[in-house]
Amino acid sequence: MMNTYFTFWHYGAVIFFTALLIFLITTTLLQPKSNSKTSIIITYILVIPGFMFGTLLILDSYTKKITLSDVKDYRFLATEKIFFIGSVRNSGNYTIGEVSVEIKIVNKDTAAKKGEPSYQSNAFAELIGDERAKPSYLIVTEVVATNLKPGQRKDFRIIMRHPSYFRGYTSYVRAYGQ
Repeated sequence: MMNTYFTFWHYGAVIFFTALLIFLITTTLLQPKSNSKTSIIITYILVIPGFMFGTLLILDSYTKKITLSDVKDYRFLATEKIFFIGSVRNSGNYTIGEVSVEIKIVNKDTAAKKGEPSYQSNAFAELIGDERAKPSYLIVTEVVATNLKPGQRKDFRIIMRHPSYFRGYTSYVRAYGQ
């Protein structure tokens, strides 16, 4: 089954900007007395794809709407794993090719509360392999559904490790479509 990243709005935007680029290049080449045709064409080649990319990103935000619900996490102490269980639903009007769930767990230690990315360490200690420099957060991203139709719901389960040096954790879960 094929992943449907583009909707007909995406195809329309690509066709429009490609036709616009071709039109602008041909009209520039047909100008009889222009000394800077090359620089104008290079400008078109750089600017029009940028507008097309921006338009595709805006279309994504309107056509790929995902609702994340019933997310629960359970820590299994025997294996030091965290189980995240929940569901994603396509609340938009178009099929979403891939739905990914990103889970970020943050250590409830003092360094993490201050917003620091990792524990304090120096460069020499890291060079010789000091184990005190450990990240204060972990991020796991998994694809949980493919070709999710409008209104369709899909349950997911993600298992991630719980670092032994964490003194507890706070989790942040988000879903997005591609």
